[in-house]
Amino acid sequence: MNLGKKLLEVRENAKISRAQMVELLKERGFDVKTYTISKWETGVSKPTIEAFLAICDICRVTDIRQAFVGKRLLCLYDIPVSAGRGNYLDSSSYEMIEVDNTVPSLADYAVRVSGNSMMPRFVDQQIIFIHEQPSLEEGEIGIFCLNNNTYLKKLGKGYLISLNPEYDPIPILEHDEFKVFGKVVG
Repeated sequence: MNLGKKLLEVRENAKISRAQMVELLKERGFDVKTYTISKWETGVSKPTIEAFLAICDICRVTDIRQAFVGKRLLCLYDIPVSAGRGNYLDSSSYEMIEVDNTVPSLADYAVRVSGNSMMPRFVDQQIIFIHEQPSLEEGEIGIFCLNNNTYLKKLGKGYLISLNPEYDPIPILEHDEFKVFGKVVG
């Protein structure tokens, strides 16, 4: 990783000139000059950790590891989500996996598919990425918990629907325990 090049990239992505960066850093108590910024960005010298964190804040870098190292880690839960009969998603059993920029930035975690009820779009053992959210719109595909069974399904009006026509819709009854874990984003 070349810190200087990443600092330049982050600053340019934020559409902040070197002169503007100097002023913004001065507002935060850092006495720097334009040539100082240039030295940092060309790798001649490095900012202090305090100045580095201030630059990240100014440029609105929220995930420092991803922005500067290029690595992003997500939880991949060990127990698969069912695209069939339903499995319980154990939130304490997972491994951390490194993902690249092909995984949508909205993804909060990953699960493995178990079964074939969501074929042809999702296949057995495929890893899918989920954006954690408490509700979905009708027609969206997500991860749902119905009476302690976790499903990968499409949300219908009062039903969880499989994409594979061999499977009947699963009714969501008034007395059922029902929760949305999130939306499939990749």
